[in-house]
Amino acid sequence: MDWSLLAVAALGLSIAATALVVFKLYRNWDLRASSVRWLFAVFFTYQCVYAIARLCYYVWMATQHDGLISQDHVDSQLSVMGISAGLAFAEQVGWLLIVIIILGDTAHFNVTVWILALVYELSKLVARSMDRGETNESAKIRWYAWAGHVSVLLFLSIQISLVIAFTGYSTYAYAMVLLIYVLQIAALVYMVVMLVLLKIKGHNYESVHGRFCPTDLQSLTRLCFDLPRIVYALFAFQFQLSAIIMFAMPKQAERLGGYARIRFVIYYLRGFVLSVVTGCSQPCVLRFLGCCVPDEVHTRLTQRCECREALPTGWTAPYINPVFVFTDIEASSALWAVGDGRIMQLATLVHDDILRASLTSYRGYEITTAGDSFQLAFHTIEEATAYCMDVQMRLLAAKWPKELHGLVPATRKVRSGTRLIFRGLRVRMGIHDAVGSEGSLIQHVHVVTRKLTYTGASEVIANEIGDLGAGGQILVTKRVADWLLANASKFTTKFTVEHVCEYSIPRLNTLLQVFQVVPKRLAMRCNSFHARGPARHECMPQIDREENAFLTESQTFVEFLRLSSHPASSGG
Repeated sequence: MDWSLLAVAALGLSIAATALVVFKLYRNWDLRASSVRWLFAVFFTYQCVYAIARLCYYVWMATQHDGLISQDHVDSQLSVMGISAGLAFAEQVGWLLIVIIILGDTAHFNVTVWILALVYELSKLVARSMDRGETNESAKIRWYAWAGHVSVLLFLSIQISLVIAFTGYSTYAYAMVLLIYVLQIAALVYMVVMLVLLKIKGHNYESVHGRFCPTDLQSLTRLCFDLPRIVYALFAFQFQLSAIIMFAMPKQAERLGGYARIRFVIYYLRGFVLSVVTGCSQPCVLRFLGCCVPDEVHTRLTQRCECREALPTGWTAPYINPVFVFTDIEASSALWAVGDGRIMQLATLVHDDILRASLTSYRGYEITTAGDSFQLAFHTIEEATAYCMDVQMRLLAAKWPKELHGLVPATRKVRSGTRLIFRGLRVRMGIHDAVGSEGSLIQHVHVVTRKLTYTGASEVIANEIGDLGAGGQILVTKRVADWLLANASKFTTKFTVEHVCEYSIPRLNTLLQVFQVVPKRLAMRCNSFHARGPARHECMPQIDREENAFLTESQTFVEFLRLSSHPASSGG
């Protein structure tokens, strides 16, 4: 078998695949918006250049000889030694081929530089779940472009110096290639370490159309760590390690037999496989590889992909008279304004994990998030209320960043005697059940998020109640309070229900009776709520709150219905 031709074919596939990915990235992405996007594009660009340089080397070595050595001998050495075959024919290798080799080595080093930078950026992106902002991202891209290309020019200068000093491609020049392999192995180790750390410290749940399921990592982590890690382990690590061993023990190379030849083919397919797993639709790839993947694995992965693409099912999203829960973090704006927002960012991750981790147990459905507030829907009042009380207890016991405590008045630790009643972020919650008497509740699937959304008066009321309370307080409307008083025995957590105030929503022509639900274990919180005084609630309708300066989609819809039902009379 002519392994050299197979290596050429593998390089051809890698060139075509990486070129298509580069074209796709430059066409579909705003590369200057994110350093990760920019690094992806640069990585695949130089991967393509590297494959082109190596293809030129193989074609030249396979077709050019001066008759002093047999073509069969060239092919044999080429298939076993690859780029280091140039060392075996140092006297016959011309300067043009040396230039091709050096350019390929430089592009190879370039690929390694961007791998290290990309893995670092991805680890930071997944850990922080946010970018640096447009200005800082642009500055970071400029820094990477400068530092990366300076290091590449330094590598090229060293290679040229070695070629000039030793009059050709020498063992020292090839040792620089082995340095590239060592750096790529280090990048693989770094990927594995970051993967372990992210599994330990990362998010525990992910959203699939409002339903939160346990997950190893976020989708970005699987895409940017798991798949490339597998590709590098199978297609690159084995080659790099064997190349180092063969360089250190050249007499043992022939003992590797067929593996010494096939390893090049596998390694040069790396660009093709990376392009497929990064740039192609994963469900499409799974369908294409169906005959090669074990049935059990194929079924599990296919069902997972279908779960991500399906519309909400009947039991995940309540369709008939949902019970809404709207939440918000007290003093969140002040917390984000402290320093660079890093403390609030870490605290928000804890907050989000707690709210989402508890949803599954109570059949909760996440409609959407707005900043740091959650809009949720439940099937029953019992599940919605139990969820809110459970979350309040979990927030109290959560492992918050130490710097958060006392950062603003709303994050101070508060004790009543020996019992801790406030700790960490304080989350206000509002519960309201939808009924037909409040008007139609329009349901539709959002074209972008693919989640079920609700539009109507009931949703507007829930939104108002969610904004009304103090941090750590659970407010409910009268129907919910009446049901809780009549069915308190159904709950394992003991609680009290107290009337708080009347609250008017003029645009709905509605006067609400507002109650609070307090778990018995947090009963001393009532003193804090009472200290704020009922005047706060009485004044709420007259306060032009900044967050409500613009009507939501539901509020606009309901206002339109109200005005349409009472048209202004025309004069004369």
